[in-house]
Amino acid sequence: MVSEVEIRSAGEHVEWLRQQVHEKQLPATVRVRVAGACLALAQEHHHSIVFLIDYELYGSAFALVRPAFEAYVRGEWLALCASDTAIEDFLAGQEPPRIDQLLTDLAGTPAFEESVLANVKAKSWRAMCDFTHTGGRHVQRWNSADAIESSYDDAEIREVLSFAAVIGALSVLGLATLAGDEELALRVLEKVKQRAA
Repeated sequence: MVSEVEIRSAGEHVEWLRQQVHEKQLPATVRVRVAGACLALAQEHHHSIVFLIDYELYGSAFALVRPAFEAYVRGEWLALCASDTAIEDFLAGQEPPRIDQLLTDLAGTPAFEESVLANVKAKSWRAMCDFTHTGGRHVQRWNSADAIESSYDDAEIREVLSFAAVIGALSVLGLATLAGDEELALRVLEKVKQRAA
């Protein structure tokens, strides 16, 4: 079982990340506001995942992994790749390009040229979709030998907590970039290293 200490640490990390960008001044451009909103939503999903796991609502926590990932990818794409027209179209309610195109576009930028996000998508997308859309993986975890009940593996729960923490930290880094705050970016990177140690 995931311990109270692990949950408390995850919650403290969420709060630390939130405080780093709370009332952070950002340039008042449409691009920054739209990208920043996506990055803030990725952070909120991270917070929600930790909250839901704390309350043992694992199915809902797992379902938020894909939206957190997509919010982060979309935010970075809007910040770094989208044309002004694409941003206006998005704000007007048009669908942005599909995730593969967003990742391809991001891979063409210096910050994402190693295609780490595309590799994450390639390895995890089916599972993310399954959990978000109540697929077989999700239903399997609601069937035990004797009942229909939540039966998620502790290692999977820890993996979701870890993945959400990475997305949360990356989102704060994205907001630091939008703010032009290199000091904040370095603080977040140092905190991530400390947590990994």
